[in-house]
Amino acid sequence: MPGVPSSRGCDACRKVKKKCDQLKPTCSRCARLEMTCVGGGQQRYMFKNQSLKVMQTQSGAGSQSKLRSFSSAGKRVVFIGGPTQVPSTDTSMIATAFVAAFQVTDIRYAMAYYGPFLRDIPRRLGNSTVLDSAVKALSTAYPFLHTRSYPPNALFLYGQSLRALRECLNDPAEARSPNTLCAVYLIIICQSWLGKHDDSLTSHSEAIAHLLRAAALHEWNSTFEMEMVITLCVPIILEGIVNPRIKMDSEFWELTSTFKRRLSTSRDNNQPQSTTELQHLARFPKFVQDPEPHLAEIAKTYMQLRLDAQKIKQHLDQFAKAALGSFSSSEVAIHCRIQAAYVMISTLAVLLNSLLRVFDPWNASLVSEAVFLCDEIAIQAELASRYRPIGAGYIPLCLVVAWVASDNLVQLARIEAILSEYQSDFADVPWMSRAIWLASTLDSHRIRVISGEESPEFPLDTVSLAGSGRSRRTGTEKAPVRPESCCIL
Repeated sequence: MPGVPSSRGCDACRKVKKKCDQLKPTCSRCARLEMTCVGGGQQRYMFKNQSLKVMQTQSGAGSQSKLRSFSSAGKRVVFIGGPTQVPSTDTSMIATAFVAAFQVTDIRYAMAYYGPFLRDIPRRLGNSTVLDSAVKALSTAYPFLHTRSYPPNALFLYGQSLRALRECLNDPAEARSPNTLCAVYLIIICQSWLGKHDDSLTSHSEAIAHLLRAAALHEWNSTFEMEMVITLCVPIILEGIVNPRIKMDSEFWELTSTFKRRLSTSRDNNQPQSTTELQHLARFPKFVQDPEPHLAEIAKTYMQLRLDAQKIKQHLDQFAKAALGSFSSSEVAIHCRIQAAYVMISTLAVLLNSLLRVFDPWNASLVSEAVFLCDEIAIQAELASRYRPIGAGYIPLCLVVAWVASDNLVQLARIEAILSEYQSDFADVPWMSRAIWLASTLDSHRIRVISGEESPEFPLDTVSLAGSGRSRRTGTEKAPVRPESCCIL
């Protein structure tokens, strides 16, 4: 019995069917007749009986909509289609949960931070058991990210996704598919949330590198596949710095550069772009593990990174006020991205600065620039703290490199304090172990230089361990732990 609006006049005027002017506190008629005015301006409804008759389903060419007739007072209203159905299948429920998580725009918890290709995952569900398992584990853990108190079901589904991945890798065809590679990436994300690490230093980045080498990437042409490969290049490069087993050939980096050029049309040209491309960043693991043959290239890349950092810093300063807005605003999202670019470029620069100081520790310019870069990383890390945990997930690794590069005790204490604060976001990630591993690598280069194996461009009498600052970190010094193999492999 649907209701239809009735008069808003007062009770006295409605009783005699007179028009009421609805004045307050008394309408004109009630005031003139000295009557009590009650109910003026009040919304009322009058209910009428009517019949509902379902018409026969009409099927047209290409149309499966159901037409229903709604009759009232000789009029007919036809509704096309029915109400949205509640997801009933397991696949649709998984997709619904993932879409709900991906629609969060708060930069602190935005899933889009992990890569634009994630938006295409729902349409790929139902065709890959391992991808379904990984998405289910991620979607189950996501609502508890802000509390860090995960239910037993989230841990169970994470373990189930690992088992599904191991079984999938036994099938050569399935192991080479984009869905499997995507599942590994989602498992890495879920792993960082739950704090379930398989060894002391590495995650599954080694597995990603292995799958990328095995995949027929030249056959991957969709936007989803190309964006995924480009996104996965970052953990491969960063992990390759501390894990010499992660190696990608030049053909792979040329192919990823091709992917990036094909996607460049959708890039925001107003954003400042670093001139350092993926194939150049891919040389960083070689720079760190064997710097002597690449000293000239290291110096050239370092100067370019310093110029890039200055340009991005100018752009970052223009968006400083935007950081005070809502966490869901587009301005804050832009500020977060520019800040991440600046900190990452500064981190790569200070890493190369450390390598150059191995062979020229008394270079005052390099020393002062290292202090400046480490200060910038620390300052931005403190400012980016408001975007934790996901929006500032890159910061701990940058602090690790700054800790290795710094020789100043006050600066070291500041970096360690900030890193300790960030440690609570991903409690089981061994950030200091990574720092000690990288520091020991630089120390091994210093020892090799002193023992007479230095590059001919730098005379031996200019090299000293005094520039390393390693004796100032005795309180934190440990024997370096070599990375173990990924448990998946």
